[in-house]
Amino acid sequence: MNTSNRVIYKATNINPYLAILLGVGVTLLVQSSSITTSALTPLVGMDVIRLEQMLPLTLGANIGTTFTGLMASLVSDKVESLQVAICHLFFNITGILIWFPIPFMRQVPLGAARRLGKATRIWRGIPIVYILTVFFAIPALLLGLSTLFEQDSAGMSALGAFIVFLLAVGLLYMVYWLKFKGGSEYMISFMESRESKNKSIRSLPDDMAFVKAEIQKIKEHTSMSNDNKENNEAA
Repeated sequence: MNTSNRVIYKATNINPYLAILLGVGVTLLVQSSSITTSALTPLVGMDVIRLEQMLPLTLGANIGTTFTGLMASLVSDKVESLQVAICHLFFNITGILIWFPIPFMRQVPLGAARRLGKATRIWRGIPIVYILTVFFAIPALLLGLSTLFEQDSAGMSALGAFIVFLLAVGLLYMVYWLKFKGGSEYMISFMESRESKNKSIRSLPDDMAFVKAEIQKIKEHTSMSNDNKENNEAA
């Protein structure tokens, strides 16, 4: 570990709750949690800082970014904007209280992050699938379900309850399939196959150029051999 890596490691190797405050302070200065997390994520990938050090800094950044909304809501004439900003703040605080103070609960997001990193190493398409699923498909599904239950109609509520039941059964079966039916091995094999195909497609132009060069060498060698043979026969 070089000098700069040691400095970064020591600077982030502090008490976890102090690290949360540090994440809040840094985010307040740059006014963006994305800048904080984007700057730290490559350091985790290069093993400059540990994932356990990254977690409290990220949580602090999530709190710090809510102050931007709070400051904007204070200059607004609408009470609703302040309510939304406060909800944003307490949503992050509640999440921290659930997942961080208890060491056992803290391992849930850490373990999920490690599994996601391993899956991404196997197949580079995992981040795209994750983003589309977590930030688009699931919110759209939850919004649609909430809309069904808000229609003040017994039929719509029954449809919503039926869909929730199907989703719960499907989720339980998926967990069972992954744990006891070899689903995890199948998914790993599928991702490895996809990544292998992608690598083959990316390397195809170079491979074709190499094959053409080898064929040209064979042609030249064969042509030389034929010329020598013809000369010998003529003699």
